[in-house]
Amino acid sequence: MNNIGPSPDEAALGDATADAIAVGGGLAGSAFALELARHGASVMIFERSGGPHHKVCGEFLSDKAQALLHYVGVDVHALGGSSIDTLCLANGSNQASARLPFKAAGVSRFLLDEAVTKAAERAGAKIFRGTWVGGIEDIGGRVRVRTARGNFECREAALASGKHNIRGLPRPDGPMVGFKMHLRPAEAARTALTGVVHLIAFAGGYLGLCMVEDQTLSIAWNIDSDVLQFVGTSWADQSAYFAVQSRIFAELTNGATPAWEKPLAVSGLPYGFMRSATIAPAIYPVGDQLAVIPSFSGDGTALALASGIAAAQAVLRCESATDFQARMLANFKPQFSRTAALDRVIAGALLRRVGIAGARLFPGMVTTLVSATRLRGLDGLIASPKARN
Repeated sequence: MNNIGPSPDEAALGDATADAIAVGGGLAGSAFALELARHGASVMIFERSGGPHHKVCGEFLSDKAQALLHYVGVDVHALGGSSIDTLCLANGSNQASARLPFKAAGVSRFLLDEAVTKAAERAGAKIFRGTWVGGIEDIGGRVRVRTARGNFECREAALASGKHNIRGLPRPDGPMVGFKMHLRPAEAARTALTGVVHLIAFAGGYLGLCMVEDQTLSIAWNIDSDVLQFVGTSWADQSAYFAVQSRIFAELTNGATPAWEKPLAVSGLPYGFMRSATIAPAIYPVGDQLAVIPSFSGDGTALALASGIAAAQAVLRCESATDFQARMLANFKPQFSRTAALDRVIAGALLRRVGIAGARLFPGMVTTLVSATRLRGLDGLIASPKARN
């Protein structure tokens, strides 16, 4: 794994002020800061972690995500990302494969988030790591951000805290628990893993597997909290359960070496959530704080980047957060409806069997469904050429 450490010359907070603040330095917050900084605005990013870290997120990058990353100055292949052109669906011992309608890629969030944050820093944004934000509020036309190091004011702010809620701005809890694990796969399994993203259903949830940089297998899965109580939270317990549920999973992970002692986890994932209520006219929710799409869609990264860039462009043209949210959610709604329908297929045992049988008979149907569940309306965000960092 390539390590990218925090910038050695990060500024101290002191009496720093800015036109805008991003609460969170992940993909959405950094994209927001970068776009504003490119247009001459002064921007601060408050990031709770002290440096690069792994996240409970899928690491599959669609063509839309790659285009957005290119726009912010990040080349996924320069990061060592894998190339993916095939989707393999599996349920029990049955599986079906289909070509993706685009060339995808696999890159760890450890590398990807840091690369986007560094791009924002090069554009002029100031990054303050290890800074916990306790609140964000409207104070009569300006925004106050309360941190462990003091209070700061700005004209506009992005709520970009990802899966971590800020006090007073909750999202509903969902029944699913998300996990992430990296493995070093055995040589015998690499052929089946190379160039393929695997989506494996099991009783209580689903797994997504793809290769990322450094010949590492990334596995992200969602499991119902009630099923989790029965299975157990350790990697040994859960992988044993998955192996019983899926012969394909057992084959792909046979002989693999865990890269970590235990999987990363986050609970209460509110899949399908869309924040329609306005926080304040100048507070723009982005990424998972704006909308949470089921992870099997593979478009979470694109949604994070797109919403961050779109929020910055809304600020630049003086569009309120209210109008920004309404516009973005109207754009997301068709895709969310389609992914919700597919989620019901994955959840039902009979529907899973029927779905796999149909996919085996008509692989083109899978390719069409993948195209139908892509985010729309992103091209306008990156239509105008801008200086790359």
